[in-house]
Amino acid sequence: MKKKTGIILALVLSVCLLASCGKAATSYGGHSVKELESSQQGMAKQLLSMSSSDLKQAYSYYKQQSQANEEDKSSKMYMELVSNWQENKKGLGEFKNFGKFTVAKSGKTITTTQVLKFQNRDARLIFVYQTYNMKVSSMNFEKIYSLGETMGKAALNVVMGMVTVFCVLILISLVIYAFNIIPYLQNKHKNKEEAAGQQPEAARTVAEVVPEEDDGELIAVISAAIAASTGASTDSFVVRNIKRRY
Repeated sequence: MKKKTGIILALVLSVCLLASCGKAATSYGGHSVKELESSQQGMAKQLLSMSSSDLKQAYSYYKQQSQANEEDKSSKMYMELVSNWQENKKGLGEFKNFGKFTVAKSGKTITTTQVLKFQNRDARLIFVYQTYNMKVSSMNFEKIYSLGETMGKAALNVVMGMVTVFCVLILISLVIYAFNIIPYLQNKHKNKEEAAGQQPEAARTVAEVVPEEDDGELIAVISAAIAASTGASTDSFVVRNIKRRY
């Protein structure tokens, strides 16, 4: 009897331990996975039911609330969620149904992700909770891209980064090369100024060295030379024009 009683008590204790472990594994701050999923799907349904004008009004309302009270983090959080929803819902098509719901705990935060299936592309609604009080600290809505699209975007970012780096390197090379050209241009300009300053001085020197000749004296000398060579008087002829030959 004692042996049977001990076995029964051991079984009961094992069942209780298993039940408590199962509850701990599926409970997050006193909330079950089903409750978290229901809450997130309720928010998604509310956003899906709102028209474009309703979303604009909601964004303006939460923006005014956040500006009026900077400590009101919830209004800013809802404003960002509405903004993300307006930006990313374009091109998704008609909503079909809810997809997979996941919960991930990391440190002091719990992240829940609800997949939303649309006609053209799936998206995800992400909530981040604080573990100690289960208050939502962040809400985000984003599109789900395939692996090929993600790799394509990554490759494009790499190419853009490389092009930017090469452009900057080319610009730096041109600037360094310009440092070699600037002294040459400065010296060339300086030489021109020096040459322009020396030219009038040279002209004055030549003018001082070579005095102007007196035509009257030259005519008298030529007349005397003609008279001496021909034997005629200087009064018998007149020198009217003198042509210089160099």
